[in-house]
Amino acid sequence: MRILKFFPILLAFYEIVTYLSNDMYLPALPQMAHDLMTTNELAQLSLTTWFLGAASMQLILGPISDRYGRKPVLLIGGIFFVIATLLCAITPNISTMLIARFLQGCAVCSVTVAGYAAIHELYDQAAAMKALALMASITVLAPAFGPLAGSLFLQFAGWREMFWFLAVWAIAILLILYKWMPESHPPANRHPLAIATISRNYWAILTNRNFMLNALAFCATFTGMIAWIAMGPFLVIEKFNYSPIVFGIFQVLVFGSFIIGARFVKFGLEEFGVPKLIVISITMATIGTVLSVITATIWPAILIAFVITLMIFTFGNALAFGPLQRLAIEASDAPMGARMAIFSSLMCWSGVVGSSLAGIFYTGAALPLAYIVLITAITAGLLRWGVKKS
Repeated sequence: MRILKFFPILLAFYEIVTYLSNDMYLPALPQMAHDLMTTNELAQLSLTTWFLGAASMQLILGPISDRYGRKPVLLIGGIFFVIATLLCAITPNISTMLIARFLQGCAVCSVTVAGYAAIHELYDQAAAMKALALMASITVLAPAFGPLAGSLFLQFAGWREMFWFLAVWAIAILLILYKWMPESHPPANRHPLAIATISRNYWAILTNRNFMLNALAFCATFTGMIAWIAMGPFLVIEKFNYSPIVFGIFQVLVFGSFIIGARFVKFGLEEFGVPKLIVISITMATIGTVLSVITATIWPAILIAFVITLMIFTFGNALAFGPLQRLAIEASDAPMGARMAIFSSLMCWSGVVGSSLAGIFYTGAALPLAYIVLITAITAGLLRWGVKKS
């Protein structure tokens, strides 16, 4: 089917909207804190509540998508995303904003569970890894260009109009998915909603050594990147007194490097194979984080040098994003919805950890962030080493 060639791209463009709801408004955080008459810490908490929401619904949506199919779960979740995004646009205070952000994150779960379950069901290993790499190179446009786009948007409109814009985009892409998304989980393969069966499936996945080690290695690298996303705007705009546009440019450099790495995956798989490509990935990421610590210690006032080390870190991470996810999924034979529920829950909780660490350890300097990304890279390596030994 020709749609199979384009479905990952369609899904990625919808996922971009969900990620832009986190990334595009980053330059507006100080202004949002002012408009809602709250503190920077509470404004930054809106990132954490999004991730809390995004980590809250997978275990429910996984079995539901195993019972009713991937497409209806994705589309209904999309409707809730639009409603929550509109609530962000009209919020009168920080309390309502935090609730709306939590609900927005909850709706995103339908993408990470039902959408990615469809990818793994529709494609074999090699095709899935390439599709995941392609999707990563597209969806990372949100953190790469989102802050810059948000900075430019703020030159003409406010952060409230930004959420209106995202809601309209989401509606448009959901209409396209309604027409073109294939259903990868036909009725004959669906599973009843039996609590005992669901519990056994989840327990089997959680006790599957290779699933957990590959998934947690993926999550470790993700944690480091989220820490930069959460800490970056305050470090660049408030500490170094750069404009939001300069922060957007730095974000383009950091995640543009991820895009290049993701585009290298197809060649890397063909040239080196999966295990060696993952070793190359973790090695590069670790080298980048060691350089981050050195740079932040010796040249704390030269932010561009620190940004360059983060570019090495994200390039390395990109090489293993698709392979680690696919290896984790292949390690279990539980229903696909259950596998994606556990995987995406772990991923989103790692986002909670990354954004929380940024809020706890932010001191106005780059060194705490450097230590965070170093620890995440080393952790990923140790977890992947455990897979090789099993």
